Amino acid sequence: MNPLKKLMSCCRPYDKEEISVDLLKNGGELLEELIASFNGRHRIPIVSISAKELIRATNDFAKCVHISENGYIFKGCLGQRPILVKKFREEPISPRKLNGAINDIVITSQISHLKNVLKLIGCCLEFKYPAMVYEDAGYELLTDLLYNPNSDNFFPWRSRLKVAQDIAYVVAYLHAAFPRPVIYKELRTDKVIVDQFGVTKLFDFSNSIMLPPGEFQVKDLLLGQCDSMDPEYAKTKIVNQKTDVYSMGLFLLNLLAGQQSIWPHPVEIVHTKKRDTDCFGMDQVKHYVDQKITEGGGNEAEMQLQDFLDLALRCIEEKGEDRPDIITVAKELRKIEKSC
Repeated sequence: MNPLKKLMSCCRPYDKEEISVDLLKNGGELLEELIASFNGRHRIPIVSISAKELIRATNDFAKCVHISENGYIFKGCLGQRPILVKKFREEPISPRKLNGAINDIVITSQISHLKNVLKLIGCCLEFKYPAMVYEDAGYELLTDLLYNPNSDNFFPWRSRLKVAQDIAYVVAYLHAAFPRPVIYKELRTDKVIVDQFGVTKLFDFSNSIMLPPGEFQVKDLLLGQCDSMDPEYAKTKIVNQKTDVYSMGLFLLNLLAGQQSIWPHPVEIVHTKKRDTDCFGMDQVKHYVDQKITEGGGNEAEMQLQDFLDLALRCIEEKGEDRPDIITVAKELRKIEKSC
C-alpha cells in the first residue's frame, strides 16, 4: 500500500475533491518524520479527524482556554467525548512552524500511552498547520496553580514534589526509551497541566529535537528566553541531554518559589551564596521558597526543602558536565519524597 494512503487509512474515506493541498503536504511531512524518527518500525497510531468534524466539535473554535507562542487550545466535544484542540497560529507561514507542528504530533503519538503525557486522540491535517486533538479530563495549567494571585487555591508542597517527580520521569523516558534520544528543550510551567484527578500531564513537543543516529548532541537554533536558557546552549547552540537537566533545575526552582518572577534571575547570586557557605541553612532556604509552603512545616519538611533546593542548584550548574543526568534527578526526587 502507498505509504500516504496507509497513513490515512484510519480515517473516513475522502472524495478526490476533498483532498486539499494542505492535507497532502501535511500528510507527507508527517509520514516522512515518522519514518525518519522511528526507522519505520513503529506502528502509526494516529487517528485522522476531518476539519468539518473539528469545527463542529468546537462550535467553530468558540472556546479558547489557553494561548501560547505557538497557538491556541480550544475546548470541544467529539461525539460524547470532551476534547482539547491545539490549533497552531496560521500566519505567517513558515517551514519551522510546520516542522514544529509535525514534530509535536510525531513525538506525542509515541509517548501518549504514558500517564504523565497529555493523551493524543488524533490530528487534523486539513488546516495550514496540523491541529492536534487531546483527551480532556478537566485540567488547570500549572502556571495558574502556582502564580495566579487571584486564586484562593493553595498548591501544597507534596503536590509540587509529585509534579517534579512525574515530569522528571517523562523527560527521563524521552532520553532513554528510543534509539535516538529526544531532548524536550523548553521545560516550563505553562507546558504542564494538572487534571481534575491531580495527575500531572506534559504537552507541547513542538520545539523538541531528536538526536541524530549515534550522536549525543546536535546544533540547533536558539529558542527561548535568554535569561532562562542553558548557558552552554546559549553560547554554542548545542543541544544535549544536559540541556534538559538545566531546564529541569529551573522548573524545580519555580515549583519552590511559587512566583515566576523570582527565578531564574538570581541564579548566579544563589550559586555564589551556596559556594560561600557550602550549604544552605533553613533561614536561607526560606528566602527563596513560597512562604505558604513553610507555614506549619516540621523538621522533615524543612529537610525536604533543603534537599530539593540543593538538587535544583546542581541541575543549573554552568557546565553541563557538572550537572546530574535526568535519571539521577528522578531517583533523587523519589528519595526526597520518601524521606517524609
